[in-house]
Amino acid sequence: MRKRGCHNLGILFFCTIFLKMLCYGLFFFAISSKIGKRHLRIRRWIGKQREGVFMIPLWIWIIAVLLVVGIAVAVLLSSYENKRLTVEYYEIESEKIPEAFDGYRIVFLTDLHCAQFGENNQELIERIDECRPDMILVGGDMVISRESSNEEVPLALMKELSAKYPIYYADGNHELKLARNEEIFGVRYKDYVHSLKEYNIHHISNETIVIQSETGFISLTAFDLENKYYQRFHVPRMPLSHMESVVGSSPGNIFHILLAHNPNYLKTYADWGSDLVLAGHFHGGMVRIPKFGGVISPQFQIFPKYDAGEFHEGETTMILSRGLGNHSIKLRLFNKPEISCIELKKRD
Repeated sequence: MRKRGCHNLGILFFCTIFLKMLCYGLFFFAISSKIGKRHLRIRRWIGKQREGVFMIPLWIWIIAVLLVVGIAVAVLLSSYENKRLTVEYYEIESEKIPEAFDGYRIVFLTDLHCAQFGENNQELIERIDECRPDMILVGGDMVISRESSNEEVPLALMKELSAKYPIYYADGNHELKLARNEEIFGVRYKDYVHSLKEYNIHHISNETIVIQSETGFISLTAFDLENKYYQRFHVPRMPLSHMESVVGSSPGNIFHILLAHNPNYLKTYADWGSDLVLAGHFHGGMVRIPKFGGVISPQFQIFPKYDAGEFHEGETTMILSRGLGNHSIKLRLFNKPEISCIELKKRD
């Protein structure tokens, strides 16, 4: 049972589309009817063609029926697919990975958006346990930045997982929206971060930390992008100097993981010196078409260059998760929610 505040607007969206298509059908009916006399008289809706009036053309009926059936099928498939949780396995090799981290397992979670898999997210927790992670990295957007929403679902999940695994949490655009708009959301962001810290979760923001074992270490950076890098219909250029001004210089020869929610800027992340970038935000492109990939990004890029999976830029690898949930339009077709299970391997 979903908690209050995690609303499914998908049905409303499809109803709106259906009403629009109905209006289009009526419009086509009007222009296809014979209008030449002062008074348009419709003697029958269905029947034989008569002088002065025409029935709705058959092709319009066919299109209308196909649209209604298509929408209904899409709603059913999306509802089913939103619950088909999958684990994607990745292997990252690098000479920079120390011996102590050879075989180290990371679970990457992103874009939960208050979704639930089973009661209290038990299905999600069980699938994470199957990966046997050494740590969990969170890429943000676990919440929904809407006044009617709350953070109960992600906090309950983080609390249970933190009892088993070390967790490092970076913000996505939804957390940052809460943080940057206190006049709308009050202190929800501060309360959320406070709760995370109470669960001994490491919340990192525009900083680099070192993750140590007994005989080696790697580094981890969280990069919070400004609002302009999330704007719709336009992807502004991000100069390397901007990233350096926010998070400083890269750690150099240490194997380095970057948590950066928006995948559009892989080139900048690579130039900065990341070895492994973990990103989300695009929800796999919402609808995935075989051989073409994701159809649309949250910034309304059609068939975006980065949609889901593994990408390379020079010596940098980016793993782009399809994410776990959705917000506003809860649409997923051929695009299952993803837990990313990543294993680090030292290259000889």
